[in-house]
Amino acid sequence: MANDRRLSKRKIFFSFVLSVLALGLVRTVESQEKPLVVDIEITAPCVMHSNITYTGFDIELWEEIAQELELAFTYNETDLKGIFTDLVEGNADVAFSCITVTSEREEIVDFSHHYLDSGLRILVLNKTKFSLTESVKSFYSPIVVKSLTYIGLFIIISGHVFWLVERGRKYISSKYLPGIFQAYWYVLATMTTVGYGDIVPRKWVGRLMALFVMVIGIGFFGWAIAQLSSAITLQKLHSDITDQRNLRNRLVATVEGTTSVTALEQLGAVVVPTKSIDQAYDRLLKGEVDAVVFDSPTILYYARNEGAGRVSVVGPLFDIQYYGFLFPQGSELRESVNRALLKLRKNGIYDKLYSKWFGSY
Repeated sequence: MANDRRLSKRKIFFSFVLSVLALGLVRTVESQEKPLVVDIEITAPCVMHSNITYTGFDIELWEEIAQELELAFTYNETDLKGIFTDLVEGNADVAFSCITVTSEREEIVDFSHHYLDSGLRILVLNKTKFSLTESVKSFYSPIVVKSLTYIGLFIIISGHVFWLVERGRKYISSKYLPGIFQAYWYVLATMTTVGYGDIVPRKWVGRLMALFVMVIGIGFFGWAIAQLSSAITLQKLHSDITDQRNLRNRLVATVEGTTSVTALEQLGAVVVPTKSIDQAYDRLLKGEVDAVVFDSPTILYYARNEGAGRVSVVGPLFDIQYYGFLFPQGSELRESVNRALLKLRKNGIYDKLYSKWFGSY
């Protein structure tokens, strides 16, 4: 009787253990089959709409990683704020969209190895009107000032040499004044290929000097005119913003909550935050801001596609940045993605994707 009771208790115990193990196994299988939630924000050319799905550099890179790791996933479109909220609250497993790695963001989420080097670019509106005032501004261009200075020095030096050689002759006074101005007139007339006019060199030394002025001076004069024309053209096409130093006290639109805001504040710009980059473009096209500053890939893509002919990118790349995939803190997925990234770089798939989207940048 006692043995039967012990046997019955053992059966109940083993049945309980098997039930717990079976339930745990079912839950494990279910968790493995549950697709990952991938948060994205529309930011060309990293993430863009393509009919009923998405395309872009980030999208194609992630899908290569997911295929390598055999991951099932679904996209969840949101904004930058929503991405960080979802990751912190555990509602997303991974996120991306040209998002810059920063120490402040690392305090609330984890980043993968950076997969793209970038920086900030300046976008300005092409001008359709041209005024005399803007033409005058062109003379203050550094390269124009430099070229005019060289021309002036050449005229002064050549004029003095010609006066010393030809003074006292029929056309050049032996007195410094007005003789030096007569010599300047001769040099300038020769440089501009107008001809000698009323002054002709009489000595062979003077004629050699004329040959020198013709060969060298005409080249100098043509170069100066070319620089001035170039400066006027740029002044006509673009605003007076040529690099990040010109952004001080200017109205500059960028996306709120991004690293662009901090960079612009440090430059002394008047930041005009927008909900999206498209809103920033719209403000620029309406003339409500002087420039748009944002990540280089996004700015260049817009300038060469939708904004072609209406806007231009000016100045060099500045405030270098790095993009990474985002994960909830402590995510085990991060290490797997890092390994997959390294493999894609090694087997050449990453280079092919980069060339496809940024080869001309």
